[in-house]
Amino acid sequence: MLAVFDKNVAKCPAELQSPAAGSAASALKDGFMAKHFESLHPGSVIVNLGSSGLIAYSLAKQNPLVPRLFAVVDDIFCLFQGHIENVAVLKQQYGLNKAANEVIIVIEAYRTLRDRGPYPPDQVIRDIQGKFAFVLYDSAAKATMFASVSHNHIESSTYIRS
Repeated sequence: MLAVFDKNVAKCPAELQSPAAGSAASALKDGFMAKHFESLHPGSVIVNLGSSGLIAYSLAKQNPLVPRLFAVVDDIFCLFQGHIENVAVLKQQYGLNKAANEVIIVIEAYRTLRDRGPYPPDQVIRDIQGKFAFVLYDSAAKATMFASVSHNHIESSTYIRS
């Protein structure tokens, strides 16, 4: 999984910043990062978010117990990897149909809490039980959300709204 965003969409943590000025912009320029990712992972899926960034993933060497899923709903893009244990409860809570999968649940949880606000962004994942990671980009709100959860313990969660 790879997500690269322009600095106007998501600020990079200091620990991950390159000493080269404008490194995120240069990674996005001319599709360099997308081409490099695809060269390392043939058959990968690259989602170009225009000047905002890109999301990329590969289904190669995917563990069937930890699937990678991608979905877009109303200009909300989400790349999800892992497993949610309480799917049935969450489908009922958010009024989703039986065909909804984990990535749709994350999008709907985010959208519901965004529209009902003001809720803290980590509320999106607080009720989700399982082991997973995701990156979510809301192009209408120019907001990004990243999370990593292991056995109901939030390892990291970041919400950025520009």
